[in-house]
Amino acid sequence: MMDALMGFDPRRVAKFAGLGALLLFLCWQHVQATRIGYQVESTRREARALRSSVADLRLKLDETMAPAALAARANHKLGMIPASPQALRSLSGHAAEPGLLPRLWAHLPLVGPSRS
Repeated sequence: MMDALMGFDPRRVAKFAGLGALLLFLCWQHVQATRIGYQVESTRREARALRSSVADLRLKLDETMAPAALAARANHKLGMIPASPQALRSLSGHAAEPGLLPRLWAHLPLVGPSRS
């Protein structure tokens, strides 16, 4: 009887509780969507930075492996110089006759004699 006088109807309380739960759920969903949006944007920034880093590294690799850069480093660090044309030898088209040692090596047995 006290409930009736104070205006507490169980159906009304259930509706109010349901609306409150729905409101809390919608707020929670909005917060989660915002949090995930920030994570996505952060990941996009990180991916963009990594792509830029990869592009910079590829450019550096191309510059480092360029023939002119290799020649400059070989000359500067190792003291290497290009060979003169007189130092170059061209091989003829036919195979030369093998020397004595390769011929002897070809006739040697590959496996030692068996012990019986």
